Amino acid sequence: MIESVQTNTFVFRKKPKDFTPAVEVAACYIEINGKFLFLKRAIGKSEGGKWGVPAGKQESGEGSLEAVCRETYEETQIILNKNQLKFVGTLFIKKPDVEYTYHMYHQKLDCEPLVTLNNEHDEHCWLSFDEAKDFPVMAGGLETLCHFKALTNKPQLTRKPFYFIRHGESVANEQPDIKRIDHNLPLNQRGKAQAASARHIIENLPLSSVFFSPIQRAVETKEILLSSLKIEHEAVDDLRECKADVWNKMVLLEGGSDLHICDEVEDFLERAVRGVEFVLKKAPAALVVAHGGIHWALCYALSIENHPWKIGNCELVHFQPVGKRDWKAEVLTLSSFQK
Repeated sequence: MIESVQTNTFVFRKKPKDFTPAVEVAACYIEINGKFLFLKRAIGKSEGGKWGVPAGKQESGEGSLEAVCRETYEETQIILNKNQLKFVGTLFIKKPDVEYTYHMYHQKLDCEPLVTLNNEHDEHCWLSFDEAKDFPVMAGGLETLCHFKALTNKPQLTRKPFYFIRHGESVANEQPDIKRIDHNLPLNQRGKAQAASARHIIENLPLSSVFFSPIQRAVETKEILLSSLKIEHEAVDDLRECKADVWNKMVLLEGGSDLHICDEVEDFLERAVRGVEFVLKKAPAALVVAHGGIHWALCYALSIENHPWKIGNCELVHFQPVGKRDWKAEVLTLSSFQK
């Protein structure tokens, strides 16, 4: 969990188990040529002197779309175009005195509108992501901005279901520090037994091809899984696991702040998605045999909900597209095929 500096404000991508929101807030990120509208809170108001995007609480009986249009108009006199307004996603914010859901919308404009402020704000400006980092923003503002950026850039994988299985247990799972020195480790005896057990589930899948990480523990898992099946299989370098230091930084994003993303983490997230996209374009019914880090990266990039981002060794997951943009994932067991 990551904390906004000196604010005790926590921004979550996934809803915490103990989350009890008192209100719902709708915010609009109004963009012109890569710059976003920010408003400066008036002195005497809460967080006076701090900057944030147009936002406000939903009223009783009001949906987030109606709220964001109303609040934006009240604060700026800008009339949003509902046909072009895009819902980006919802965050979960915990402050010392309140918890609330935070619904994000995105409106792109062709030219700069006339901005007329009400008494809640006394200045406005247009800032890029990088410029906003140098401004005194409201508590959690930079975190929400970075989550907004990540969600608007959510990768669009080929809309095709696929299966994913994590490799069996290795010495690295027993002693994680070993992974810092050598992450290309074989399966241990327990890992081999896990793969043999998972083979009975794999045999029930309508597979055309199997794609796997070239790292040894994934290769051995693939070989055990396919020992009784004749299916085409191919190694994909982009499905390699990340190093331990990248994993430790990456998992902070689940319950904290995208501000802690670094080049190594971003590179791995992009590589994981690129590897799976290669699979989806090449095969009609594929199984990916890879790593916990690849699974986590997929869940993060696709904003998977109601599914654990961290899975156990040889757990099988079914990823399926939902609607035009969303995805869902489900852990499968042998009983899943016996219903």
